[in-house]
Amino acid sequence: MPPPLCPECLQPFVRTQPTQLFCTPEHRKDWNNRAAVRARVLMPFAMVARLTRNGTRGDKATGRQATQHHNTLLRRWTDEDKAEGRMPWVEYLQRRYAAGFDPLDRG
Repeated sequence: MPPPLCPECLQPFVRTQPTQLFCTPEHRKDWNNRAAVRARVLMPFAMVARLTRNGTRGDKATGRQATQHHNTLLRRWTDEDKAEGRMPWVEYLQRRYAAGFDPLDRG
């Protein structure tokens, strides 16, 4: 089996723990800090887009604008991550699920 790739730098590394996803604590910190900043910016747009069904229910104008901003930010950050040589978010989440991540587990 090939060695895992770090989501931050896409370099192979040797795990010291079975669920380890990053090659170094610094790369994990960089990834998580960037994710936290992006989440704070994106969440209001994502919530309004979803609650207005992308501007087709309720306050349609605000919903459409929120959807547009949401999509623009996602495209911008996806392009930025690709240019910086980072793992796509879909692959990252696949790896987290495979490692046992359950965001709804309250235990």
